Amino acid sequence: MNLDPSRRALDHLQQVRLLTDAEHAAATNDPELPNALFRTPAEALAWVVAREIVPQAQLADLPTRAPGTGTGTGQENEAQAIVSEATDLISGEFPLPPWAQLHIRLLDRRVHDGVSASALDQLLALQLIDAAQHSHSLSMLPTHEEAWAAPDSLAATLAWTVLRAGALSADDLKALAGRTAHDEIVANAVARVAGARTEMRTTKTTTTFSLDSMDFTTSSSSSTTALPSMPFAAPPSSTSQTRTFTWTSSSASESAPGGWKNKLIGAVVVALVALYFLFGR
Repeated sequence: MNLDPSRRALDHLQQVRLLTDAEHAAATNDPELPNALFRTPAEALAWVVAREIVPQAQLADLPTRAPGTGTGTGQENEAQAIVSEATDLISGEFPLPPWAQLHIRLLDRRVHDGVSASALDQLLALQLIDAAQHSHSLSMLPTHEEAWAAPDSLAATLAWTVLRAGALSADDLKALAGRTAHDEIVANAVARVAGARTEMRTTKTTTTFSLDSMDFTTSSSSSTTALPSMPFAAPPSSTSQTRTFTWTSSSASESAPGGWKNKLIGAVVVALVALYFLFGR
């Protein structure tokens, strides 16, 4: 990614006093900056926190650095908005570290770079999308901060109609190849769609315990999920495995006096399941 948008966003944080001179210097000299995916000031601030240049515990108090704090100035309001958005970028419902939360959010945001109504109009004029696909995509356009938006891109917008708008399928996109005078746009979009997806195989193992046979039976199933690609190789531990333990009985129900047998068998089942869970994996 071009370094200029990242540096520009960091410089803006320094201008509105959300970064001190020392913090700004540390960020601009960070060896990971050339690989950064951020573009806006809020994304830049979230990245600075994820890189531990600014402690996460200090994030909420950063707007107090803005000039005219307490007077309701525009710069103070802007600083508060940037901090609020940055906080959302490194937070989530899953207990992941800030850098992981941010990485996921930025991968999703970059899919929207270059997507615009103007680009959709041009795709329609070039007959790469039809009127219905154009109308559907217009209704789902993302909102951009104009000052920080990426330049319009026909290839990015065409890929977005597949990845996010759902106006075209991946097969529809591939079918355009060789049928228009704009194969370079189609090829670029196809590459973007392929690069934005990777597969994670999830294996589910279900173990059933039968009261009739006092035995375990195990069955497995697997599924494949499309995820955003990462600019690094996913470790083997990223493959998810789920074990579900159940027990069933087809025995006829007993009369009340035999209830103690059910309780005993239930206790044995629970003990066996616990032992299997602890040592059987």
